[in-house]
Amino acid sequence: MHAHNTHLLLPGRKMHRIAIIILAAAIILASCSTETRTSKIVVVQNSSGSQQQATPQPAQNQNIACYSDSDCGARRAENAYCFQDNPVGDLYSWKCNNPGTVQANCQESHTKGPIATCGDTYFCYKGECIPFANCNDSDGGKNYEVAGKVTTNDFAVHEDHCKNSGELVEYYCSSDNRAFSETKSCKCDGDECAV
Repeated sequence: MHAHNTHLLLPGRKMHRIAIIILAAAIILASCSTETRTSKIVVVQNSSGSQQQATPQPAQNQNIACYSDSDCGARRAENAYCFQDNPVGDLYSWKCNNPGTVQANCQESHTKGPIATCGDTYFCYKGECIPFANCNDSDGGKNYEVAGKVTTNDFAVHEDHCKNSGELVEYYCSSDNRAFSETKSCKCDGDECAV
């Protein structure tokens, strides 16, 4: 009789152990699925000395295309040639639209026309502004009685010549190394004024 009672108690103990194992597993599973959200609190001290708490926004990993026009690319000129003493051709330049924002983008523009202004101290040669230099006058300046020629660093050669029998075109170099000409009234013969 005693053995029979023991036999009846054993299944109850097994059930109790199984129930404890199931309860422990449920607790473990519940703790694994529970989300914990934390937010870092930043203490900001303002100019009056009081403190404020601010919760920072999550950082966003964003690529900004450009902050200024120079971020997009260099300006360039193509097919340049000289027109009215200045270079003209195709000019390509970049513009940064909506700089410094996520909508920023680079846009290339193309124009035809003047590329630069050479000014008084430069001359246009093959589409470029080149400084005046190396002007050389074979007759030493405004020497009307000697036929001469002026050469410059743009490989141009300008020769004194008779415009007609009463006028001489005399070429000379200026103090800033530029070639100039003037017309001199005289009896012109052999590309010089006859004495």
